[in-house]
Amino acid sequence: MAKLLQLAVKGGRRLASRSLYEEQTVERVAIIGGGPAGLAVGQALAKQRIKFLLFEAGRTLAERKHDVADHLGSGIGGAGLFSDGKFSFFPSGTHLYTLEGRCRLEDAYGAIERQLAEVGIPAPPFDPDTETSFLGTGHPMICKDYPSTYGSLAQRNALIAAMMHEFSNLILANTRVEVIIPSPQGYLVQSRGADGDLREEFFTHLAIATGRFGPQALRSMMTAPIAMTDLRYEFGIRIEHPNGVGFLKAVKRPDVKYILDAACTEVRTFCTCRDGEVWMIPYGGTAALSGRSDGPPTGYSNFGLLARFGGNNLDRGRQIWADLQQRLGSDTTATWQPLTEFLDRPSISQALEFGKADRPWFPRQKFSRGDVAALLHPELYRILAESARMLITQFPDMATPETVCIFPSVEGVGAFPTVDAALQNHSGRIWYCGDVVGRFRGLVPALVSGHYVGASIAACLRETAAEELHDVQTIAAQ
Repeated sequence: MAKLLQLAVKGGRRLASRSLYEEQTVERVAIIGGGPAGLAVGQALAKQRIKFLLFEAGRTLAERKHDVADHLGSGIGGAGLFSDGKFSFFPSGTHLYTLEGRCRLEDAYGAIERQLAEVGIPAPPFDPDTETSFLGTGHPMICKDYPSTYGSLAQRNALIAAMMHEFSNLILANTRVEVIIPSPQGYLVQSRGADGDLREEFFTHLAIATGRFGPQALRSMMTAPIAMTDLRYEFGIRIEHPNGVGFLKAVKRPDVKYILDAACTEVRTFCTCRDGEVWMIPYGGTAALSGRSDGPPTGYSNFGLLARFGGNNLDRGRQIWADLQQRLGSDTTATWQPLTEFLDRPSISQALEFGKADRPWFPRQKFSRGDVAALLHPELYRILAESARMLITQFPDMATPETVCIFPSVEGVGAFPTVDAALQNHSGRIWYCGDVVGRFRGLVPALVSGHYVGASIAACLRETAAEELHDVQTIAAQ
């Protein structure tokens, strides 16, 4: 900017034209993460002709394989969009619909709604004013009702390809961002590609879309502290049972959300999968269970049962999570146990035994028989056992001899970036979108928040350009 002002003074009014100003000004955005949120940011920026690069540590879409665990947690398309494909709409992801700027939010939702329609995935119209009845009922077990649908793998791959069509040459896949060095003018981003070479580039703005485990990675990238807020600790088990029993028989929606009050703690069902599979997926230095239902019928259904510690329960969650980390260490395997044994605590030798050969668990060698209850912090065991009993009381047929629980299931833990109602941090040069925000999760919030952030960055750059152009014209006129 200083150079431009000098040129303006030397060249008089002739240099105060917008075209020359644009030639002299380089505003670039780095998008960190190539999942649904990051791709939506890129799409919105490309539409506004904003310069950017998108960094993704994982593989390209063409390189990813749907039946390889190492390919499921990262890569172009992210985890859920590539691996499962449940699209849940308002009031799922409620916090998304409280973002600042109703028109921008509505435009973002409309853009995603049209994009989904193009690949054959229906979406309801934007209507966040619809009243919801699931909050504040005081009942110990309630069902949060919202529309949801599945997108097939072919539809999701078509969606990913369409989203990145206009900027595929601006995507650096297999490229891990190692260091982000802030300065008054922006950020120096150091990254390393598959060839091992270090790359350094300067960007004026950042869009962070690193997913649910992104906050931990972000702390290691940034050379300066970033504002973080402890929001929630959410972890637990997955339960698998034969098809045609339990609430997955009673409730027909693809995504079924029960919210339970167990031992004064909120517990939620999560990622419900009929005729599905359970995968143990690595995420950097950790691993967690995930369910999906987009493969051949398996005869089994599964869902997450997660305790959520937030608000006044944050300290409890933090302590239990620290205990779990010590117990698990660097273990990347899953432990399964018959649910009746988990609840009734007989000795292992007394429990019904059956093999895992026919179970849809992948990679199979990552699953071992054990004592899930003994792995849990005693308080977490009490919470999960009580919530499982509540479900069985309501749906007795769920307690079959073949019903098992599997550990660990981790959805989000600890501190998330501190953002305002527009998903910006206090510096004004970093935006966050998708699961890394920590206040909403899922494919629809990721897509909509990504488009929203892209539009917000574009608007910010237009406003800055207008102000700087005005300064140049003022100086040139003197």
